[in-house]
Amino acid sequence: MLSARLLAVHRTVIEVGSLTGAATALGYTVSAVSQQLARLEAQAGVQLFEKSGRGVRPTAAGLLLAEHAVRVLREVHEAEAALSDLRAGRTGRLRIVSFHSAGESLLPPAIAELRSLLPGVHVMPIVDETPGALRRLRAGEADLVVVVERFGSGEAPDDDLRRWHLLDDDYRLLLPHDHRLAGRRIVPLEDLATTDWIVTTGPADYIERATIQACRDAGFTPRVVAEADEFQVTQGYVGAGLGAALVPVLGLGAVRAGVAVRRLRNPPPPRHIWLATRPAIADQPAVRRLVDALRAAAARATRTHRG
Repeated sequence: MLSARLLAVHRTVIEVGSLTGAATALGYTVSAVSQQLARLEAQAGVQLFEKSGRGVRPTAAGLLLAEHAVRVLREVHEAEAALSDLRAGRTGRLRIVSFHSAGESLLPPAIAELRSLLPGVHVMPIVDETPGALRRLRAGEADLVVVVERFGSGEAPDDDLRRWHLLDDDYRLLLPHDHRLAGRRIVPLEDLATTDWIVTTGPADYIERATIQACRDAGFTPRVVAEADEFQVTQGYVGAGLGAALVPVLGLGAVRAGVAVRRLRNPPPPRHIWLATRPAIADQPAVRRLVDALRAAAARATRTHRG
């Protein structure tokens, strides 16, 4: 295979017109230039120069190779520049997987921030629940994942992933606006023992489990009259007056007419939201920038919902 470095020497000799001139231009000795041309001829398997007086002149093969060398070296230069941009995080593609409510609330501002800083980096968001997201990450099908974990801040396991705690996603109580307790700012869950309930199921059932467990901890088993696979559908049932529901803050989105959002006196434990990647890519510039942007988005969301 022809060496790009030797092609550059060959092209310089032809452009300058002599070994001495090429040596000066390249910062080599004349002997070094001559040796490199000899190696290139060995690689090409054909004579590239012939003696001409006290110097050399290119053969037909030498001229042909020089024409191709211009294009080859341009492609090599462009490849080197592209790799440099990729290493510096100026270009590339990042695949990030998140569950639906995080993808709706945290990803848009974070991706917008990254785009303003690194416009050449394309971010591809994908929706999946925690088990699928972690499988994709470990299989190299994703670069970052936003997942719900059972452990909170400071409790991350010592496993094969690099993790950052984003936020603890508290639950809110949704009531029909004309419910007898809708006028309260904070509602005791035990006062809802006779109220009908809507639970959110979907691919992950932790909202349903959290709702049932919280009600049982309050001393009653909820009477579930409807199930919804998305939080906005849950809001639709609540707004229609069918019953109450528990929804995490990130899942609220735009609150529908007819729905009152209230705090619970003794809420269930929050959803623990984490960001994870593989250690091998954790320090790549684009990955670091997106991690910073997501952590900033999570901090803003936390301040907003606590305010």
